[in-house]
Amino acid sequence: MRITRLSIRDFRNIRELELEPWDGVNIIYGNNAQGKTNLVEAVYLLTGQKSFRQTREGDLVRFGQPRGEIAARFFCQGREQEARLTLEGGKRAASLNGLPAAVGELTGRFFAVVFSPTELSLIKDGPSQRRAFLDGAISQVMPRYVRTLADLTRVIFQRNSLLSDMIRNPSLDEALLEVWDRSLARLSYSIINARCRYLARLDPFAREIYRGISGGKEELSLKYQCSIPGEWGRLGEAEGEARILEALAGSRRDDLKNGYTTLGPHRDDLELLVDGISARAYGSQGQQRSCALTLKLAECRVIREVAGEDPVILLDDVLSELDKTRRDYFLSGLMPGQLFITCCDRAGFGSVREGVTWRIKEGALAGKRRLAKRPARGEPPGQPPRPPTKEKTA
Repeated sequence: MRITRLSIRDFRNIRELELEPWDGVNIIYGNNAQGKTNLVEAVYLLTGQKSFRQTREGDLVRFGQPRGEIAARFFCQGREQEARLTLEGGKRAASLNGLPAAVGELTGRFFAVVFSPTELSLIKDGPSQRRAFLDGAISQVMPRYVRTLADLTRVIFQRNSLLSDMIRNPSLDEALLEVWDRSLARLSYSIINARCRYLARLDPFAREIYRGISGGKEELSLKYQCSIPGEWGRLGEAEGEARILEALAGSRRDDLKNGYTTLGPHRDDLELLVDGISARAYGSQGQQRSCALTLKLAECRVIREVAGEDPVILLDDVLSELDKTRRDYFLSGLMPGQLFITCCDRAGFGSVREGVTWRIKEGALAGKRRLAKRPARGEPPGQPPRPPTKEKTA
């Protein structure tokens, strides 16, 4: 898929911005605090998912304004479409192709994968980061998964509240937990099964990509670490739910002692092994970054396989964190799909075969420049690329 027009109004520090992006590489550069990440964040919000930044919904609207708006025309699934997101009063509202829609309906219709400094910490940080990666990636190719996650969060909250009540009042019957255990077992099986199925798709791509990044010197493998033992991915629904119920019954004493649910998909992890050794515990910084990039690139491949579309790729200020080999991988033009890359200056983009640079200043586009096409090594010169269409700036 590709964005053909992007419009942003009163979002963060952006008062008004419109552009028609290049089909390939778009480089957005400027000094710090000018709006580069805000532009990338706006694009990502059109996936219907939460921001990749730690933020409150109310902080998304430009200071002093009642509402903000993000809209994009994009070509996907063989036709031109339009997505619009309105931000007002700390809430979001959406429309799709001119019709009102739930925000979640954008998920699975608009595809984007973001690389940010946070993603480069994906391996060395705690399990919650890797669970968030898995859940966000699955949601793009299986939108109903979002609702299952929300239901799981609600059930765990209610079960934990009951556990706290039972600690304060030991006379409460433990049988009260069984109602929540049955709901938790059903939802947990759905989540665990979806994660295992997704990893079965992701793992071959991750192995191939990491092998290429390491020059064939190292092998990467992925392993789902479930807090409840079992041959997950092979267990049927009835057998899987029974296994979870059994585990919950066995952990009841620990749950009552701690006042929270100690087993379940909210406690699981994704383990990455380089040549059979934990990348988190023993990997070098370079290996950990390679693993993080591999996961995101493999996510792009899964989206392409399942949805038949290359997602929009958003690289937010990560090129300075990568060595030349990894930078050139993104900038060579060999990656399929449309790329948005943010950076402080446009120096160092010698490996870009063709694309457009956009300068951003104080939340507005202040200039653009087309990068002339250069043939790849061994490739004869081709036809000149189409010129980018004019953008409207504040």
